[in-house]
Amino acid sequence: MRLFTNKRVRDIFIQIAQGTATQVSLAKAMNVSTRTIRSDLKTLSDIVGEAGNRLIYDRKTGFSIQVDNPAGHHTLLEQSQKPWKESRATGERRRALLTALLRQEAEVSLEILESTWFISLYTLRNDITLLKRHFALYDIVIHSEGADCYKLQGSEMALRRCIYDHLLRAKEADDEYAALFDTLAPISEIKQALGGYVVERGLQLSDVNLRFFTLICAISAGRIRQEHWLLEASFDAGDRLFNSAAEDIFRLLNGATSAVLSSEVSYLAMHLAAFCTHAASVSAANPDDDVAELTIMNHFLSYVSASWFCDVFYDDVSRASLLSHIKAMRIRVNHGITIINPLIEQIKRHYPLMYEMTLAVFSELEHFFSGPISDDEIGYLVMHIGAILEETHLKNADCTLSALVVSEQGGAPARLVCQKIIRMYPQLAIARCISVEQYNAAEYIDENLVISLVAVTEKNRRVIHLPPLPERWQLENMKYFLNAQSPPPPTMANYFSAEHFFIFTDCPHDKASLMQFLCAGLVRQGRVDEHYLPSVLERESRASTLLDDKMAIPHPLGLVALSTMVTVAVFPQGIEWDEGKTVKLVFMLAISEDAFVDSMLIYDYLTNILDDDVIDALSQCTSYAAFMALSQKYFL
Repeated sequence: MRLFTNKRVRDIFIQIAQGTATQVSLAKAMNVSTRTIRSDLKTLSDIVGEAGNRLIYDRKTGFSIQVDNPAGHHTLLEQSQKPWKESRATGERRRALLTALLRQEAEVSLEILESTWFISLYTLRNDITLLKRHFALYDIVIHSEGADCYKLQGSEMALRRCIYDHLLRAKEADDEYAALFDTLAPISEIKQALGGYVVERGLQLSDVNLRFFTLICAISAGRIRQEHWLLEASFDAGDRLFNSAAEDIFRLLNGATSAVLSSEVSYLAMHLAAFCTHAASVSAANPDDDVAELTIMNHFLSYVSASWFCDVFYDDVSRASLLSHIKAMRIRVNHGITIINPLIEQIKRHYPLMYEMTLAVFSELEHFFSGPISDDEIGYLVMHIGAILEETHLKNADCTLSALVVSEQGGAPARLVCQKIIRMYPQLAIARCISVEQYNAAEYIDENLVISLVAVTEKNRRVIHLPPLPERWQLENMKYFLNAQSPPPPTMANYFSAEHFFIFTDCPHDKASLMQFLCAGLVRQGRVDEHYLPSVLERESRASTLLDDKMAIPHPLGLVALSTMVTVAVFPQGIEWDEGKTVKLVFMLAISEDAFVDSMLIYDYLTNILDDDVIDALSQCTSYAAFMALSQKYFL
């Protein structure tokens, strides 16, 4: 029997079952329009009809139910008294249906779900149609096993990849995992066991990547327990450490006495190589891959140097770290292994110029990858190049204090934060960067202090806690923990000018006319030539230059200015930049080829003023002098 399609239809049934009701009274009780009530009444009429009864209408008294089948009416009354399962909202319902299909215990019957989930058969059929598109992304088919009965068909590798992505995006991965593999240990226990093994073997695996790898291992163990073996996998990690570790982990997951299947070990080795820092700089098993990865890295580094026209400091450590990351990234992209970069939105906000540059260079390297490079992967590359560029300015720093850094991310994200810290505190030396697992396993800390980008317990050294991408004020607060005072930050006064500062109280411009006006001023002063404005407009046509939806930073595609200058337009009442998006500050960036350092400082300033209170205060300044006086403390 068809159940109530939504809570309002159920409530309308309850009201009419208790006596007659008019459209107007129902609309008032349900707080909706009479037009909506008419639609609901049509739906209710169908439900009542399926129960063997009729919904009848009298112009004087309204709607009532004519009971021709008391048993059917009694069933509807019983159903209407059950608590409404609000948890079966659209998104959660489809996730639950996806989980039911992925369990693969038997075919999924929509008729059974209809009665147990209190959801109409029509709605569930629509969900199946939408899920077919989702599974098609993994080359998995929802096959009909009969009337409204369905089962998945696809390779074991595709099914595991789909399960991995499902768990990766789950709010409560342990709960979702239990729904799929209800007889196994929770993911948290598997992660703890793997974490101990990783530390013991000395594998270079960040805490974030350990989480990704834990999901892979948990899925492998769950599928094997359900007797879904992976038979077609073949992968040579090129490093015997990975192959040996993968075999150990297989036994750790499935029991020390379990028979080892080479394809399952290869599957684990592939993912270990995708998430670990590679121990060997060159893998003898895949010389062609080594050449490709070196080519990718060298092109990336050359692009950076050429784009910024500066002497970038690529030391051996930086190159080895970047090459290792590219090796692992190429395995992930070429084998469809998804990662999530938890810092991606902050990266786009804090390092928009580097993000765009990285996106541009890797669009030229797509032929080295068999799949698309995701935003999350681009974000990690931005962190790597950002760390290298920061190191360029710090290679001669005089350091007196040693610090240990603890980071979930590891690699480039941690290095980038380290360099921002050293840039503000040249007397600090970052001695080591370790994972949480490594920190927890350490009995004694040799360094002078600990800087942790994740919550950890203090040991024998004071711990300074920072977020993964700290704001300037959070870095400034570190000075209270250091022995020496930091030197005052340099200003960027050379890149702002009263001639390129405007306050528009009456907002005489729209977006297009404003960009033309600001460009014209730069041309008159000889800061840019005729190529600048077309480049600015082309960049804006590709994607909006809104920064965090709080200010606009129109700029060209490259460093095409003749000399560096920031033009400022202040709109106390706001100007519409994009549809529905109003900003009070517009910074037009003209940066020349020889001014990479300048661009870094400018972007630091822009991200430092993104707080609403700061923007509001700056937008109310009535003169250039007042604007610069307020901005001064946000210059790095």
